[in-house]
Amino acid sequence: MKHLDYLYFNIYNHFYKASQSRQGVNPRLQAMYLFALGTGGWLLLLEALYLHLVKHSRFSSHAGSTIFSASLYMLLAYLFNQIFIVQDRDLRIFSKYEESSNRNPKRKGHLILSFGILILPYLALVSCAVFFSTHKR
Repeated sequence: MKHLDYLYFNIYNHFYKASQSRQGVNPRLQAMYLFALGTGGWLLLLEALYLHLVKHSRFSSHAGSTIFSASLYMLLAYLFNQIFIVQDRDLRIFSKYEESSNRNPKRKGHLILSFGILILPYLALVSCAVFFSTHKR
């Protein structure tokens, strides 16, 4: 759980510092929704790999996969809103790691790694769609 907390902290800290210099959306909400999107991407990747490797099938329609994805994202957004915003877990995470982050010389690299972890499942899904395509070229 410590690694997920630090991953969330890096994202939240980035949006918090960006909100200091410009007016925008609440950094708590930005971090929570981005974390929900990243987690949703990992779950969708696992679902796609399960369907492809174990079931040897795909979703029967584009509408079915869209409804599944949208409901997954909405469920995760609601769940993470309850965990991070309503229960103030994000503020506890922020206060826990803030002091050590300011002294960390590798904090830029950690931020890039955190964003990379959230983007990686989408890159894998796109590459699976390209390499496992059912259409002949």
